[in-house]
Amino acid sequence: MDYSAQFRREATGELTLKPSPEAVALAAAYRKNPTPGRSWPAARVKEEAIARVAAAGGDSSCHQLVLSESALQFGQYRGKTFKWLLSNDVGYAAMVLAVHQREREDGDTTQSFIMGNKDALLRYAGLFPVMMAAISERRVREGHGTPAQEDQVLVGFGNFAAMSFKDLYEATDRDRKGFVKWVKRQSSRPGTKMELFQKYIRRRDAEMLPGSAPPVAASSSAPEEEPSDEALLAVVSHMDVSAAFSWMVLEAVS
Repeated sequence: MDYSAQFRREATGELTLKPSPEAVALAAAYRKNPTPGRSWPAARVKEEAIARVAAAGGDSSCHQLVLSESALQFGQYRGKTFKWLLSNDVGYAAMVLAVHQREREDGDTTQSFIMGNKDALLRYAGLFPVMMAAISERRVREGHGTPAQEDQVLVGFGNFAAMSFKDLYEATDRDRKGFVKWVKRQSSRPGTKMELFQKYIRRRDAEMLPGSAPPVAASSSAPEEEPSDEALLAVVSHMDVSAAFSWMVLEAVS
């Protein structure tokens, strides 16, 4: 028995944000009959999760397994497990957890059954860096992301799609440095990953201006040859810059 979510992915390697057919059907049924269900305390949620793990032959002492089998106590997927949610609707999970993170950071210390359940869901999501990257991107796009969260956002296009903004920006090899230079020169459509990366590059570049960082000693070596446009175009031959990073705006019903 595995605690890992069965993430669905796009061709770029990023997580698929749109809901699975099963999730779409459940959400539609909920909208037709949004009967509020009862939310249970964390102790009962954990007890039921342990029972599910044991029934499936898993190790009920494994914290990650128990988290994965914990049931949602809110919203349109109430009663489904955390593992199910991350396997079937990453966009909804990212939206819920981006809001929850911000609420906690703003000082909300509420310990209701629902808030406690979201705390547990965030701990489960934290087991997967790629899921945390999706949450970070959600917050960045909403204008509430921290610099550290901007660092985590995945590039999402080109041959370096699976790299984070930070790792690609700070790369020192010729290909990656050339790619960053190429991105800086492009026109991008609003809402695309390229536009988001360009904003990140501008912020990082500004931090390197005189007065923001120690001066770099002059080198007596010959300057590095800048790659040609043809070489850079080859690097991004598989890029799809027209695809915006879509988000499902689904309300989390408490």
